[in-house]
Amino acid sequence: MLRTLLTRFILAAGLIAWTASAAPTPNAPELPSPEERLNRLARLWGQVKYRHPSLAYKSIDWDAALMTALPRVEAAKDRAAYAAAVQDMLEALNDPATRILRPDERQEGTPADPARTREPRRWEGKDVLVVNMGVMQPTAPLREELTRAKAVILDLRARGLDARASESMRQALGEVLPLLLTQELQVPGPRAVYHSGYRPQTISSSGGFATSFLSSTGERISPQAPGKALPLLFLLDDQSSVDARVLTMKAQGLAQLITEGRLDDGSSVERTRVDLGAGLTAVVRLSELGVPLRADAVLPKRSRSGKDEALLKALELARKPVRGKAPKVREADLPPGRWQADQAYADMPYPDRPHRLLALFRMWNIIEFFYPYKHLMDQDWDKALSTFLPRFSKAKDAAEYALAVAEMSTLLKDGHTTLHGHPELEKRGIAGVLAPFEAMELEGKAVVTRVWDEAAAPGLAPGQLIETYEGKPLAERMDALKPYVTASTPTHLRHRLLARALSGAEGSQATVGVRDAAGQRKQVRFTRSMQSLQKPPTGDAWRMLGNGVGYVDLTRLRPTDVSTMFEKMKSTKALVFDMRGYPNGTVWAIAPYLNARKAPYGAIIERNIVSAEELGGRYKYFQPLPQADVTPYVGRTVMLIDERTISQAEYTGLFLEAANNTTFIGTTSAGADGDVTNMVLPGGIALLFSGDDVRHVDGRQLQRVGLKPQVFVRPSLASVQKGQDEVLERALKYLVSKGVGTKVTGGTPR
Repeated sequence: MLRTLLTRFILAAGLIAWTASAAPTPNAPELPSPEERLNRLARLWGQVKYRHPSLAYKSIDWDAALMTALPRVEAAKDRAAYAAAVQDMLEALNDPATRILRPDERQEGTPADPARTREPRRWEGKDVLVVNMGVMQPTAPLREELTRAKAVILDLRARGLDARASESMRQALGEVLPLLLTQELQVPGPRAVYHSGYRPQTISSSGGFATSFLSSTGERISPQAPGKALPLLFLLDDQSSVDARVLTMKAQGLAQLITEGRLDDGSSVERTRVDLGAGLTAVVRLSELGVPLRADAVLPKRSRSGKDEALLKALELARKPVRGKAPKVREADLPPGRWQADQAYADMPYPDRPHRLLALFRMWNIIEFFYPYKHLMDQDWDKALSTFLPRFSKAKDAAEYALAVAEMSTLLKDGHTTLHGHPELEKRGIAGVLAPFEAMELEGKAVVTRVWDEAAAPGLAPGQLIETYEGKPLAERMDALKPYVTASTPTHLRHRLLARALSGAEGSQATVGVRDAAGQRKQVRFTRSMQSLQKPPTGDAWRMLGNGVGYVDLTRLRPTDVSTMFEKMKSTKALVFDMRGYPNGTVWAIAPYLNARKAPYGAIIERNIVSAEELGGRYKYFQPLPQADVTPYVGRTVMLIDERTISQAEYTGLFLEAANNTTFIGTTSAGADGDVTNMVLPGGIALLFSGDDVRHVDGRQLQRVGLKPQVFVRPSLASVQKGQDEVLERALKYLVSKGVGTKVTGGTPR
């Protein structure tokens, strides 16, 4: 409690000092507009949310801190009020190292003592050696002088020195410290939050996205002192970069610490700066140490011509014996990480304005930090914050709010981007359950291709054209959805618009007007339910087509059946893998049978890494092709693809391409790959998006490009209505052209 009160006092004192210095001046930077202030606040909030270590284990309501600050930031009439509002938000962290910088916290402050900038070392009296760490220190003369010293003061003050002085001092300290040690020093390393992609908030993901602490192993320094241990004092100022080695020696009773001016442990850890406009800058802690910063004496900053009171105090302490011994510091003093999912605020379908802005800030920052395909967007994501601020701010009801979220999500241009959980989205088909049948757009018309549950859509059959939805042209409903549905390629976008036009809430019903090949029209009422979509497909997963060609439906094949399938197909000259849909995780079992050339890798995966040292960094992983002791299949293989080939289906294509250069036949796939992760937003909205950047094994882009067929064929509307499979027929013709088989077998095996 005492430490908390002291921290708040320090912060308050600093803010008062800043406010006093923030009075308008003729050359003062202009106060940004309220909208621009919110824009900058969003970026600061995100830096803290995803990089500050305290939020990874402490119970801090960072959402509430933002929502409390919002009206004050907008209403601020001057820089002082703006700074106070932001500082109050940061105080929720109870961290002096994360704050608004005061104007006096600049390198161009009071110059250092000119004498100190020239002399590497000097004697005070006959027995106290003062070492100026701002100057190069040849170790040979220093070693000799240490044999004559009775105390040593290391001057690490950086005020008035070059901006690179702190780094130079850090390096010099590494040379000097061993000469002062008579025992081994174990220095704890810092730790920082480490995000491997974006950890999903609701449903699980196969991507292994994780948030954890990354701890450095620290440093072990061996003693090289020429004699006995000497009293050692470190002299710092408010511009010093406080080294962990210094803090460890202080904590273990091996040295004393004197500071000139205010100093907090932010000087000993990684921090980042966020420009707030109006001449204001916030600093945010990015790492932490298990070693406290406790000075033996704190003195005011020295004026240019004043006495060097800090040095005088250091000399006084140097001549006094240190009584008692401080306990050793342990890294275990830092609590373990404790990940907490974001609040979805599902009880407010129409969130109030602060919660709507929270949704905007959260969504923007998550995509900014973690979306691996941000570089493939058509529009600059950096501008999305300003563009959608008025949309979220002024949304007059639940529908306008939910639609603003949906429209913003379309900027991702990602076929994985899906919304769930809001009634206004389900009502319009933007979210919700798919129809119990599948339809495709062929020759500009919507045609039923499969019926998943005949009982849920009585009277519906493959080949029928869907012309109306609830008595209105189906095309009108699709057009109405265009601003709110996204995809990675134009063809897949049309496919998704059609699917979403037929979607709705669980248990809801709708009526479509259909026309068959004979021109007969009728109305069909269907019911939406997850149960209909989960019905197992009928028919065989594989079969012989004759003429030495086997057919495998990868939407039906199970991993446990792969070995049996290859045993049955071992005498064939070619296999047709039908991947016009979603597979069941079989490629890991299939690949070893096809990899006769022993290709090592099947794909490349890149993932955004966010940590103290990485912002915009990436983890790159070459996905190994699975190996197994099986008899390789040496026949030709082709894979049928179209816009329904998405995600794991495309991953399957990458593996087969790498394993034996499988030929793709059909049309371009969806162009959306990478394990899916998700965020939650106020109003109970869940937003799914691609969490990894998946590429061909040679590095070629897949997202927004798709798998490209070597043999292009698009089924005609007439062929579907006749029950023919033109894509399969074209595949068989291709195999004949390669010397496999002697005739073409028509029809579909489904």
